[in-house]
Parts: sequence; C-alpha cells; structure tokens
Amino acid sequence: LWAVLPVGAAIAVLAVAGGVPLETDLAHLSPVPLADQKLDEALRAEVGAPEVGQLVLVEGDSIEAVLEKEESLMPLFRELQARGILGGREMAADYLPSVALQQARQKALPDPKTLAARLDEALAGTPFRSEAFQPFLADVAASRELAPLRPPELPSPLLAARVEPLLLQAAGSWFGIIAPIGLSKPQALAEATKAVPGLRFLDVKKTTDGLVQAYTRQAERWLLFGGFAALAALVAGLWDARRIAGVLAAVGAAIVVTLGLLTLFGTQFSVFHLVALQLVAGVGLDYAIFFARRQLDVEERLRTLRALGLCNAMTLATFGLLAFSRVPLLRGIGVTVGIGALSAIFFGFLFAAPIPEGSRRSR
Repeated sequence: LWAVLPVGAAIAVLAVAGGVPLETDLAHLSPVPLADQKLDEALRAEVGAPEVGQLVLVEGDSIEAVLEKEESLMPLFRELQARGILGGREMAADYLPSVALQQARQKALPDPKTLAARLDEALAGTPFRSEAFQPFLADVAASRELAPLRPPELPSPLLAARVEPLLLQAAGSWFGIIAPIGLSKPQALAEATKAVPGLRFLDVKKTTDGLVQAYTRQAERWLLFGGFAALAALVAGLWDARRIAGVLAAVGAAIVVTLGLLTLFGTQFSVFHLVALQLVAGVGLDYAIFFARRQLDVEERLRTLRALGLCNAMTLATFGLLAFSRVPLLRGIGVTVGIGALSAIFFGFLFAAPIPEGSRRSR
C-alpha cells in the first residue's frame, strides 16, 4: 500500500496533465533569473535597443559589397517603417558608409575657390567676419583629400564596438546583420525580404527553439538507450527474475513519482531535467541493487538500510544546495535529483529489499 498509493497518485497527475510538459523555449532555459530578464527587456525597450529575436542577413563577397547592399536597402526599410511594420533598424551602413558612398560625398564637396565664393556670398550683410570661417574652409579642403574610412581604421572604440558585431565573415562570405527595432509584424518583414536577392530573414528564436527540441529528443533517445543497457546489465548480473523485477519496479516508481511531483509543482521539463533524471535512474539502480542482494537476517537488512540512508543523506545535502539556487537551471537539477534520490531509497527498500527467509519462517 505504501508503494502503490504514491505511484498511483503520480500516474493520475501525469494523466490529468496530458503527459510530461516539455519546455522548448530557449529563453526559459536561460541561467539568468526571470526578474533580471524582465528588467533587461524593459530597459532595452526604453532605450530603443534592437531586437535579436528576428534578424535580416545581407550576404556579399566583401565588406564593401555588404555595405553597398545595406545602403541600397535603406528605401525598403523606410517604407516598412512607414507601414508600421517596424520602428527602425540598426546596421553597419548606418555608422560606416561604403567606400563608394564616401567618395561620392567627397566629390560633392565644392573646391576651395567655389566654397570661398559661396561663403562670401552667404556672409554679405551679416556681422560675421570672413576670417572666422577659415577653419571651416580648411576642414572641407582636407576632407576632399581624405582616404576612405574602412572598418579596421575606425578611430573611435565606441564606434568600432557598434560596427564590428554587425559585420561577420563565415564560409568565405561576408554577412551584414540588420537588427530591427520595434518589430511588430515579423511575417511581413520576412515576406518583404524574400524578393531581394542576397537577403535572408532569420528567425533566431524559432531556430534556437528548434535546436532545443532536437537536443531534447536526443536526450530522450539516450535515456531510452541507457535504460535498455541497464536492463541488460541487470539480467547478466542478477540472473534472478524476482530480484530483477524488484529493482526495475523500484527505479520505475522513483522516476514516475519524481515526474508526478514536478508536474504537480508546475515544472516545465527541459533537456536539463532529462539529464537529472538519468542521474536519478543511476542512483536508484545503485540503491535497489544493494537492497536486492541476498541478506541473512533482518539485522543485516537494517544495516543495509542505514548505510544507504547515509549515502542518500549525502546526495540530498549536495543537490539540496542546488535546489536553493537563484539560477533556474541549477535549481531545476537540484530539485529533480533531490526528489528522485529520496524516492529511490524509499521504493528501493519497499520493492527490492526482500525479507530474509529466516525471518519469514520465524513468523
């Protein structure tokens, strides 16, 4: 009865919940506490920081090709902004024009003689003296002769820190990252970029969530493989159907009760919980195998219980500390292993520890 009631209750909880609730949102697996995540979101929204959930990638053979393509996309993004699809965007071309655009702007600067004549014309009838603008004339003349500015030559560390993350090289190509600001319609942005060659819309959140799902399925497969391997080892080592059944019942009950309690607490299971469950299964196997060995009398059975109880206390003390961590990932592992280890010794004693034959005959 002590074994059947908690297992039955756990199965009922899982049935009502529709199975084990899996978490595939990478944002919820972050080691950063939820309160800090919300604070970060609020601050980023207030300063108008770009969003990284969706990005647009511009591909080119060189940095210059990427910058020129980004400049050609400015009218498209202004149109999207006018339609309310996004509030703005951030890209490298906003801070560093292409060499072609820099040279075009240099050519648009008037020569010193023309600029001086226009300046004299503008100053006519004003109280300003013409020599007051000599530094301006000198700066314009110097700008006409400046070499084009390229990313490695950016004079300001702050400016370089804004440009460098927006340009990257991979697989022999250069990519420019365009980060939307205030994006309200991701699908409309994706459709607008499809018609532009060399432009690619990347849903970072969807891609990373897909990776989490793939890793979760992989962990499930390895958990299943480990279960079959453990079963094979039990059959080869114990070679006793009753003892094998007791060990498997103990481990299975511990895992079911752990899943049921975590589901009851509203836990969303992630790949980290699956890894913790593998540890629970290993600990449960250790306990159950020690309990399942042939024992001479009740005293020896109690000595086994005390020894394993000490081991269990050390496991609970170790992972119990993780259960109080502010980091969600560590807290989830600690709670899972703590509940599982306690359940493992409980069900190991009930299912796998036989009452010695001498004790039964004496009764």
